[in-house]
Amino acid sequence: MFSRQWKTLVMLAISILVVGVPLAYADLYWETEQVSQGVPGKQGPAIVKHYYTSKASRQDLADGKIMITDFEAKTVYQIDPATKTYSVMNLADLGGAKEMEGMPADQRKMMESMMGSMQITPTNDTKTINGYNCRKYLMNFMMTSGEYWVSKDVKGLDELKSISEKTAKIYEGNPMLKQMNVAAIMNQMDGFPVQTITQLMGGTITNTLVKMEQKSLSGDLFKVPSDYTQKAMNTP
Repeated sequence: MFSRQWKTLVMLAISILVVGVPLAYADLYWETEQVSQGVPGKQGPAIVKHYYTSKASRQDLADGKIMITDFEAKTVYQIDPATKTYSVMNLADLGGAKEMEGMPADQRKMMESMMGSMQITPTNDTKTINGYNCRKYLMNFMMTSGEYWVSKDVKGLDELKSISEKTAKIYEGNPMLKQMNVAAIMNQMDGFPVQTITQLMGGTITNTLVKMEQKSLSGDLFKVPSDYTQKAMNTP
């Protein structure tokens, strides 16, 4: 079995692939409808909420948990409101040599293979999704493959691109997430992912943009509630 830290690292990588790679100087809030089929966790439709500033991001996930990333501290918080607990990870410490040294040879080989280069392939397929003119791209990374339906019509796209290089530096210390070069992804796809269809673990996760807003976000959104208890990453 993988360590809890590696499972979280893989989940973080997949979440970036599933929801896209947007960040902006202005605060940004958007919602996606997520439909999961044949993968662990909640099945059927759910609304996933995304909050982004230049300093931090937050995702209210379909399973009720919350993931907060502090870009300046390069720290990820996994929060479980149901149990009022949270765990903390340093991105620079995950997926590196220290983590892999303690793994059995077969697990280490698997993780190394998962760190292979991301492949993005444009197609000529187009369609309109929720009012946005989209072009289809194919994505392959780690154990996932999928379709990205990308549009240039999403408000704030230029601003998203302008911050992408800064965002990419956040993951420089992590061999796995470094493969997910944000600037390169934005440039290769030339647009915002309005819909993503990701194949993983024998199932499918589809995320579709339903709302996008540029508005001021409170810093409290990116803080762990004071009455929550921290737990170790290897705690169930």
